[in-house]
Amino acid sequence: MKTKLLPLVVALAAAPAFAADPIENLFNDGSFKGQFQMFDFQREFDGDTTDRGDTTFGGLFYLRSGEANGISFGASVASANSIWESDSDGIYGAVGGGAPGSMNERTSVNRLQEYFVKGDWYDTEITVGAQELRTPMMNPFPLRSIPFTYRGASVKNTSVKNLAVTALYITDYMGWTEESFQNASQGIQSELARSGVIVDLEDSPMLALGMDYTLPMSAVTAKTSVWYYGMEDVYNQYRVKLELSGDVGAANVYFKPSYWKQDSTGKLDQEAAFDTYQAGFHLGMKWSGFDATFKYGKTGDDNIISPFGDDKIIIQQVNQSARANEEAIGGQLAYRFAPSSALNGVSAYINYAKYTIDGDSSQDITETDFSISYDMSEFVEGLSVRARHAIVDNTSTDDLGDTRFYVYYKFALK
Repeated sequence: MKTKLLPLVVALAAAPAFAADPIENLFNDGSFKGQFQMFDFQREFDGDTTDRGDTTFGGLFYLRSGEANGISFGASVASANSIWESDSDGIYGAVGGGAPGSMNERTSVNRLQEYFVKGDWYDTEITVGAQELRTPMMNPFPLRSIPFTYRGASVKNTSVKNLAVTALYITDYMGWTEESFQNASQGIQSELARSGVIVDLEDSPMLALGMDYTLPMSAVTAKTSVWYYGMEDVYNQYRVKLELSGDVGAANVYFKPSYWKQDSTGKLDQEAAFDTYQAGFHLGMKWSGFDATFKYGKTGDDNIISPFGDDKIIIQQVNQSARANEEAIGGQLAYRFAPSSALNGVSAYINYAKYTIDGDSSQDITETDFSISYDMSEFVEGLSVRARHAIVDNTSTDDLGDTRFYVYYKFALK
């Protein structure tokens, strides 16, 4: 049965349940929320590479029904529209029109982001249709104007205390700038193509199973996360993460080790075999508004393939730890001003990392990121602004500066 028909089937199967609970609940208890947003993204290179720049206005708008005997419905729309173009800058990628860096005319992206039916019975949520996901290796990937969205089915059970079990059956996805769904396997093809590997994969759904468990401990907070994702004739991947934190005097110390294993299977294994991993940790301390983190990650013999968002050990504004035989070391210092201070609502960080390839210093990369955010809800409810700047030094290619400005206005209606 095609996934796009499943919401109708679920709704029809559950129809008798409405007899005991007023259908009016679907409307009376509904909600509408969203955000208007304006972004300006600019990337300038110090060599011959074409500079990039997009300025956009749009938003994300979410409609949710109330619930009648466990059944509810949801939908959302997303919009990103170019409001200024430079004749000398290529496309950045915040709107449509072509690949980043191309000189094509920019095109607006306006799409139905979500449409689903949800059932909630016996501590189990079943969602069928187009939906945004929030899992370690399939998530909104919110790096541009519009987040990723997925089509299929998700199930989450929380009947066991402190344990959440999630299963996914995802057939299709839309990236940052598409206006129609494409099969999940095409995302793998596109990711490989960017590194020069051309393959032709059969349509295949993504299957996933994850368990997130909070250990019942008092002195230390301990969370474990174990996930499997797989696509027939494409790849298998496993991810394990542990999060430990506890108070030491006035400070809170945390340690977050993780391991991610990935290998090709079936047809992909025959045409473009890979077998790799990423292992590492975050070690940090929070104290009096400060949050200092040391990060270390090591990647195996092949590139990490992650077209749907991910939880890599080091993620920066431009670069991420993902290359074959790469060792990445970084540190981040963040600070949030106290609510009682004159700068209430302001937070900032500096984030540095160095990426090296074993035996090839010509591939060294360093990146330094600066970010400052200001939540202005004290003056205008829902309004916030953010500025980011990255300085990237590449040993063998053009250095670059990447600057991004964000303005958000969030609202909610019941």
